[in-house]
Formats: sequence, C-alpha cells, structure tokens
Amino acid sequence: SSRASRSRYDNLIGVENHGGGDVVDFQEKPNAEPFLDVTSMNIEAMFLRKTRDMNRRKLLGAPRVFAPVDEQWLHNGRVVRELSHRVLSRNIAQSNVVIMSPDFETAHIVADRHSTDLHNIYPAKIAIEQGHTTHLLPTSTNFSAGWSDDSKDDESISASIGWVLLAYFATFSTIPEPFSNSVDYIFAPSRMHVWLNQTTITYIVFPVKAKATIHLSSIFENHENASDMISKKQIDITGLTATETLLNSKYKLQLLASSHYFDRDDDRGGDEEGYYYGPNALFKSVNEVHRFLYERASHILQIEADNIVDRFLPNDEDIRFEEDDILEVNFHSLLF
Repeated sequence: SSRASRSRYDNLIGVENHGGGDVVDFQEKPNAEPFLDVTSMNIEAMFLRKTRDMNRRKLLGAPRVFAPVDEQWLHNGRVVRELSHRVLSRNIAQSNVVIMSPDFETAHIVADRHSTDLHNIYPAKIAIEQGHTTHLLPTSTNFSAGWSDDSKDDESISASIGWVLLAYFATFSTIPEPFSNSVDYIFAPSRMHVWLNQTTITYIVFPVKAKATIHLSSIFENHENASDMISKKQIDITGLTATETLLNSKYKLQLLASSHYFDRDDDRGGDEEGYYYGPNALFKSVNEVHRFLYERASHILQIEADNIVDRFLPNDEDIRFEEDDILEVNFHSLLF
C-alpha cells in the first residue's frame, strides 16, 4: 500500500512512526482498540467483539410477548371499577371506606361528597361521590395504633371505626418518587391485628405480586427440556405476610384480578381444584397463594425466554453478555 494509506492505518490502530523507517513504536491512544500485534487475527477479533455487542443490544431491545405491567394497571382496570360501583353504590347504607395509597402523604378523612380531594385511586373517587366517609391513609399508617385527620386540629385517634364497607390497599404510586411501604409491612400482625379484631370489614382488597428474574446467558445454555431453560431463575414474592395475617383473622381470600391470565388452566380435572386460578378462585392457605404467584411468574418467564431463544438462537460466540443482562418479568394480582 502507499505510504499515505499506511499512515492512516497506523494512526487508526495506534501506531506511530518516528523517522520514516521500518522501526515503529506502539503507543496507547485514549480511544484506540487494544492490539497485541497488527495481524488479521486482531482485526477479526475486533470485528467479532463488535458483532457480539451489536447482537447483545439487538437482543436486549427485542420486543416482549407481554407488555410490561405494574400494579396500577389493576387499580385502573375494569374489574376494580365494576367492584367500586357495585360495592359503594348508595343503595347500600352510608359507611366508612378506607383507602390506603402512597399518593397520600398524611391521613385525611373526607365526609363531604362535593370534596375536591385527589381521586387517583378509583374506589376513593366513587366512595366520595357516593357520600361515604372516606379515610385516605398513607402507607406508613399503623392501623393498630389508629389515626387522626392531620388536616384538622382534632387530635382524637380512630383505632376502631366500627363498620368498614371497603378497605382498599394500593402500594404503587401515581406521583413521582413517593415513599411507599410494602403490603407485607402494612399487614404485619403488630400493625394490623388490633384493628382487624375491633372492626367489621365487609371487603378488603390488597395487592400481591411475584418478580421472576434470570440471567440471559442461562437461557442459551444446552438444555434437555424446555423447562430447564429457566431452572436458574429467582422468584421474589410479595404479599405472603398480608395473606397470613388475614387468614389468621378468619378472612376468606379470593382472586379479584390479575395482570396475566392463561385459559389453559380452565382445562382441569375434578381432583385439581387447588391448581385452578380462575375468577374468584378461593385461597385457603399461604401455600396456595405462594404456589399461585410462583407458577404464574414462572409461566410468564418461560414464555418470554422461549420467545428470545426462538428469535436469536445464538452460538456462544455470537453474543457477549454482561453481568447485569437480566430477563425480568412481573406478575401482579389483587386478592379480596
């Protein structure tokens, strides 16, 4: 090649020639790719590395089978809207309604149906419109200790308010960066037991969820069975303490709404009632709720993993995964 072409190539890879002879000095440049020597093997390795990075970015940006969902989808859904209108209709006597959400910074009691308070939680909106005394509580509220309206001078504590038509719990906020406690913290026996024993509650609605994660490299390992693809998964479940607290207080728990539903579970035999999670499915133990959440999150993860493998099927040389390349799915549900 010409001297000018060689000079451009030398400059590209970080080689400097001092004096025009054949002796060259290799000096590291800030943005230069590291080379041990100037051979076609290094150029091929650089191309392979960039190809792996490109394939990795393509995989991470691939569309999912299921749209990402969060708890708020359920709070805004048709099931909750229908429940709110049916349960809170003024055909039923005026009562107390308790709404807990991280959207509320302090406790506030609304007794005026013409109030202009925030109605980010749909049941709160309907409860106020229907003239129920609506208690808007932050997630830091200790139910056993009671609460008072922080917007008024009255410091009286309402540890028991007699009859509650609906107690509705949300742990997802619609406002940026709120403080929120988990549903298991809210329903810890020390914070909830006294209130549950002193109050008659017709309906309680609370969220549970499961998060399943797995490193992307694991799903591309050689597996004998498709189910082995996610054998290294990790599943985190939220809501078991809340479930236990309510079951110990003799409440019945049923399935109200879910972020995902799989019709194939309808095809069950007569001896498989414990594994059926259709509308209004009854949960009699903490283990049943745990199994429900674990199986649903695993099912979603399996479908998403299958989708990725079907799209890419890379060899080990084709993608270079990084430590934080994680496939994550979330399953949300409301129990009542």
